[in-house]
Amino acid sequence: MKLRFAFVLVAILAFSMVAGSALAAPAGPTGVEHHSGKLIEPVGATGSALYIVQLSDPPLASYYGGVESFAPTSPAVTGERKLNMDSAASVAYMDYLDGVQAAMLNTIDQTLGRDVYVHAQWNVAYNGFAIEMTPEEAATVVGLEGINIVQREFMRYPQTDVGPQWIGADNIWNGSATGTLYKGEGVVAGIIDTGINLGHPSFAATGQDGYVHTNPLGSGNYLGLCLSNPGTYVCNDKTYGFYIFTGEVSEDGDGHGSHTGSTTAGNYLQPGTVDLSPFNTYSPAISGVAPHANIIGYKACLDAGGCPGAALVSSINQATADGVDVINYSIGGGTSNPWTDADALAFLAAQDAGVVPVTSAGNNGPGASTVGSPGDAPWMMTVGASTHNRAGINAIIDMTGGDTTPPPDLEGKGFSLGTGMLPMVYAGDFGDALCLNEFAPGTFTGQIVVCDRGTNARVAKGYNVLQGGAGGMVLVNTDPGQSLNGDVHWLPAVQLDSVKGTALKTWMASGSGHMGKIEGTNISFDPANGDIMAGFSSRGPLVNNASDIIKPDVTAPGVDIIAAYRDLPPGPEDPTQNYGVVSGTSMSSPHTAGAAALLSGLYPDWTPAEVKAAMMSTGKVAGVYKEDYVTQADPFDMGGGRVQVDQGAQSGLLFNVAPGAFQAANPGSGGDPKTLNLASLGNDDCGSSCSWTRTVEAVDDGTWTVSASAPAGMTLTVVPNSFSLNAGQTQVLNITANVAGLPVGTWAFGQVNLTPGQLEGGGFAAQHLPVAVKPSSSTPIIDVTPGSLSSTQAPNTSNVEPLNVGNTGTADLTWNIFEDNATVPELLNWSENFDSYATGSQLIGQGGWDGWGASPTAGALTSSAQARSAPNSAAIEVDSDLVHEYSGYTSGGWLYAAWQYVPSDFTGESYFILLNEYTSAGGGDGNWSAQVHFNGATNQVLADGVGAAFPPLTLVKGQWVELRVEIDLDADTQTFYYDNQVLYTGSWSDGVSGGGSINIAAVDLFANGASVIYYDDMVLEPFAVTCSAPDDIPWASVSPAAGTTTPGNSTAVNVTFDSTGLSPNTYTGTLCVESNDPVTPLVQVPLELVVTTGGPPNIDVNPLSLDSTQGTNTTTNQPLTIANTGGGTLDW
Repeated sequence: MKLRFAFVLVAILAFSMVAGSALAAPAGPTGVEHHSGKLIEPVGATGSALYIVQLSDPPLASYYGGVESFAPTSPAVTGERKLNMDSAASVAYMDYLDGVQAAMLNTIDQTLGRDVYVHAQWNVAYNGFAIEMTPEEAATVVGLEGINIVQREFMRYPQTDVGPQWIGADNIWNGSATGTLYKGEGVVAGIIDTGINLGHPSFAATGQDGYVHTNPLGSGNYLGLCLSNPGTYVCNDKTYGFYIFTGEVSEDGDGHGSHTGSTTAGNYLQPGTVDLSPFNTYSPAISGVAPHANIIGYKACLDAGGCPGAALVSSINQATADGVDVINYSIGGGTSNPWTDADALAFLAAQDAGVVPVTSAGNNGPGASTVGSPGDAPWMMTVGASTHNRAGINAIIDMTGGDTTPPPDLEGKGFSLGTGMLPMVYAGDFGDALCLNEFAPGTFTGQIVVCDRGTNARVAKGYNVLQGGAGGMVLVNTDPGQSLNGDVHWLPAVQLDSVKGTALKTWMASGSGHMGKIEGTNISFDPANGDIMAGFSSRGPLVNNASDIIKPDVTAPGVDIIAAYRDLPPGPEDPTQNYGVVSGTSMSSPHTAGAAALLSGLYPDWTPAEVKAAMMSTGKVAGVYKEDYVTQADPFDMGGGRVQVDQGAQSGLLFNVAPGAFQAANPGSGGDPKTLNLASLGNDDCGSSCSWTRTVEAVDDGTWTVSASAPAGMTLTVVPNSFSLNAGQTQVLNITANVAGLPVGTWAFGQVNLTPGQLEGGGFAAQHLPVAVKPSSSTPIIDVTPGSLSSTQAPNTSNVEPLNVGNTGTADLTWNIFEDNATVPELLNWSENFDSYATGSQLIGQGGWDGWGASPTAGALTSSAQARSAPNSAAIEVDSDLVHEYSGYTSGGWLYAAWQYVPSDFTGESYFILLNEYTSAGGGDGNWSAQVHFNGATNQVLADGVGAAFPPLTLVKGQWVELRVEIDLDADTQTFYYDNQVLYTGSWSDGVSGGGSINIAAVDLFANGASVIYYDDMVLEPFAVTCSAPDDIPWASVSPAAGTTTPGNSTAVNVTFDSTGLSPNTYTGTLCVESNDPVTPLVQVPLELVVTTGGPPNIDVNPLSLDSTQGTNTTTNQPLTIANTGGGTLDW
């Protein structure tokens, strides 16, 4: 009987905009490396699709020079504020890129034997094109000379009132922060999103504060569709450009882009303009953070949901060419590699062109490591979401009835009118506790209906009960981590947190006659409402290859934001028209983008990295709380803190990142993200201490003192601890964290403070750098060479052979050597690294691999998406049930080890299985010794059988982890280690099924319908039983027999072979090198001594004669071999 348990999981992926509607946000693209370039596509991709092809030459915005006869064009090296599209150098280099692209497309046509369809071409922020290919064709194209990356089309998803004032924008508007009244004049904001409602007053040429916008191109000159199709798409001197890259025709069929655009730079609108009907009693003034900035809209997201990769790259490329100063990108997906993702790379080039790229962190919080892509790129300004001070407070009050005491008034949130006293009922009593469907008319007669949160949109639940005749709704959270949102509802409604919701439903479950009333919204502007992290806001740490970078960078208001919306009739999920109250990191990102627009306009010489650092280093830290309203937020919640743009405008120290530094920090090319000159300090592998270097530049003359705060067990030191600079001078800061007193493996947080001295007439803002470190144990790593020793010698002689004990780890290696006359089992070791097979090939039929029960559909493909040893690993996913059989392993001690990589977005439950009996016939059968499963929902590693009595371990995602089973067949025992932690120990033959055999029969890698897990570097080799009984080898000795080897060094050991008194024969034994290496505590070195026959030497010359025929004045060489076949030393 097969003892594996199959589970069907329905994964509802976190959505991007936390509003009345829900947009699914699947994981980002999966990487698969091939040949000289990189092919990035989901494992097992089939069928023709668009592929984004990046060529090797840098795009215009990132061209620093280096191509003969072409001058640099990137503002990062030319010193220009913006990319000059019309300069002679730019025109020449674009012509060069166009020629290279044309030649490459011709080569692709010839290689594939057909004319490929070109969907789009880019040369400003991305050098490449989008073409339609099959996976097989893509695998061919990626190997062509001049191709850098080939990425299959991916999909990302979309992710304001008192918000600007809450982040200090009003202090810039009125000049109190800088002495200059400024609202964004002369700055251009690019909005890449679902489009823009062009006719909305937020985007009109004249704001309701009377400001008349100036078109940078001159009045009446427009870009995009407003130029090519002015009768349909009407721009003006504020919003002077609009593009659609999705093939659709609507301006904004979703509303998300209009909301983010107006939050970034929408006009000031007077009180009474906003209409939130059906809640029509509140109409505040609203404004974007930079209300006098200009706007260009780029529609890259489909009305039906999703943002295709080619449309995103086209938008970034066009925005860079258009010369925008800041881009808001409230769009994202699962975490991935920013140095290979097309949109992340396009933003890197845009930053080179002087554009500040701002994006949302994602809405998958509050769990750790949920920041998505491209927010996981070090060059992006990544924004979490928190509350501002305005809250729409509502409540269910005056409750009576039931058999137990009614709860007190229960306060929650929601924009709605109130009710009188009404009967209260629970929707679960009507067969639909989640209120998923429209209730039939007459189901209710004016009652207040209680609905559970989950699955469908919050506002749609109210619509559904309204259709059934409800008079009100109470929406109750079912999980403590769920956010509390002030939605505009179709009917009187209030949302309660899970604690209050449970109390309400408990009371309603008792008796009958439950009555209550909804109070109606009271608008509160209590400061205590603000600076609470939203439960949905995604958190760090990162789990990609930039895990030393602290993300998010900052937080900003993203809960219950009032801003412009789509001009479409209301629907079940959207009761309002033209204005919406929306929540999400999509809403906090444009607050930050607007702040970046203000700083870019005030200080046009600041680079994008300096703008970002100014906001990070001046954010509000103290008094920002986690979603529980009590616990101080940490850098993985808020980065450098909640944006205070007025403080950012008073930064006295700038942190710039040198041109090319982000590219050079790519870990895939040997770079180190920790070295980037960012306004944060992170290290996910800090031994007893770790350090960083940062360089600051003074805005003006000043003096600064440096201090630091850290938890007990950690110290932070900065050298120097004070400094004085003149304007433009720089200072290098050396920061060291000593974490010797902290527990290993747990993140700890601190802060470096840069406090300015007082200046005449004012001063600079205090600045700070958040610190996040994860202490790691310094470990030794043993490296013994050679792996075996042998000596052939005459009787009564001695010979010394060298053995080196090396330490490639980070701590001292202590070791000792003892001898064992026993020899290593004769059975050959088995190993598998999947590197001898073609990438992307089916493993069934290769290397002894087969499907369970010989099933041809249960196989797996080799993949280079992740590889511990390049290029390949085995990708176990969905239907994979991959088996390898063994024979002859029936006694002795054995180590079975495999390295496993679980992606951060893993879902489902996958299995690793070892069997002591296995028969492939008849669909497969066997006896299980080890059955371990990896649960993506609970993030646990669990074992069955003898392992079930042991507690589970935490599933490690985003890095390679060793699975190790130590098997002693003679003692019938096994110990299973996961990531060097014991998962369980117990019998081998009775491990899971019971009544098994003393035998290692097979391994089974079983996906069980789960998403992909990778395996690599698998081995089955002799274990320490060989060295379990120390016994002197009379003919061998070692010196020294013990020692300590420091990190990075090796110790020479002399192994003496002594044949005194030995007869001619072959003698074997084993040296056992025992050490404090936690992973490899024992290394076996086989010894062989061959004692030859004694007697005098005997010369053997071969050949006995030589002859040569050659011309005069020439030289030839011929071999002559002299050998000694005797027993003594031959002198010749």
